[in-house]
Amino acid sequence: MHGSVWALILEGYTLDHDVIQRGLAALERLAVQDEGGKRLTATVSPVWDTSLMAVSMCDAGVGSDPRMRKTAAWLQCRQLLGPEGDWRVYSPLPTGRGWSFQYHNKWYPDVDDTAVVVMALAKQDAQWLESDSCVRALAWIMGMQNHDGGWGAFDCYNNKLWLHKIPFSDMDSLCDPSTADVTGRILECFGQMLAQGAKRLGEVLQRRLAASATRGVDYLLKQQEKFGPWWGRWGNNYIYGSGNVLRGLVHFGKSDPEVCSSIKAAVLWFESIQNEDGGWGETLASYEFPKLAGRGLSTAAQTAWALQSLLLFRPAHCRAIQDGISWLVRNQTVESSSGMSWPTDVYTGTGFPKVLYLGYPLYHHAFPVMALSKYLAAQKERVHRNLETSGGH
Repeated sequence: MHGSVWALILEGYTLDHDVIQRGLAALERLAVQDEGGKRLTATVSPVWDTSLMAVSMCDAGVGSDPRMRKTAAWLQCRQLLGPEGDWRVYSPLPTGRGWSFQYHNKWYPDVDDTAVVVMALAKQDAQWLESDSCVRALAWIMGMQNHDGGWGAFDCYNNKLWLHKIPFSDMDSLCDPSTADVTGRILECFGQMLAQGAKRLGEVLQRRLAASATRGVDYLLKQQEKFGPWWGRWGNNYIYGSGNVLRGLVHFGKSDPEVCSSIKAAVLWFESIQNEDGGWGETLASYEFPKLAGRGLSTAAQTAWALQSLLLFRPAHCRAIQDGISWLVRNQTVESSSGMSWPTDVYTGTGFPKVLYLGYPLYHHAFPVMALSKYLAAQKERVHRNLETSGGH
């Protein structure tokens, strides 16, 4: 945005011109001023933050709360159904059916956001699976799948990486190729839809989702690093990428030896990088130096990502999970009039690797709630199985 204002001024637009004034006003809306001074945020993320928090609240068992129904209605109203968007250049779909990251952004619906919104709606009320909102969104996501089987965030078939060699490609992010973290999220979404609403989706949509997921799994198997994890494009870094992928793979191909071997390698990697304090963390420097993958001070979000992954493949009472849960409980130390949360003083979100990182305001809260909820559910299931084994005594 500021680059556009500069360009127009260089072309002769005066500072009091309406176009320049509106551009400066838009920048001002992204300004934050506090005791540290005045600065510009990179963007706002209300749809992303709301959908992730909605998922965490549903996991915690409060999905039927009237406030959650209000949240679901708010999300539905922000679905983009118009013809706008660069994504239409290559996509076979005539109109958008997804959600964007921000309040108002008709031009760039986001595949990742759309998957999380669909999961949030379905968790809040399974009847959403029969709605036009979810059915259209799933069709749009499948229409954005790349030839290699993966998904990018905003576009399809946008993988001309030679563009990064031009002189003004200062962020190496002019393109939007498939990435493992987004693809893993899509598989998680498809898996949840097939498991939760098979009867509601209809046979044709079920077959399409399963076929699309098969291509996605093939892509992920090719992207796995030799030492076990997956690189994270939109979150820091290998912990984020691997967490997304494992939550997707758990739904597909568990009887396939290659998938099982891939999962095993990633799970062992997660166990190998756990910090002595029981948590998980990763420095942003891992983008520059892959040898630092999974290494860093423990954070609430990254510990939660690791726990969510391990709980899918390890018993809740195993040492790694117990130590991780203990870290979350011990470090829930931020108290306010509205409750308790976790401290956050490092960046775990990624805008452009090696260049720009994002401090999401709710990551340190939403993901720990998800992990703790999954842990309690696993423990409850374990007790139930033990009771059945012992005859109910």
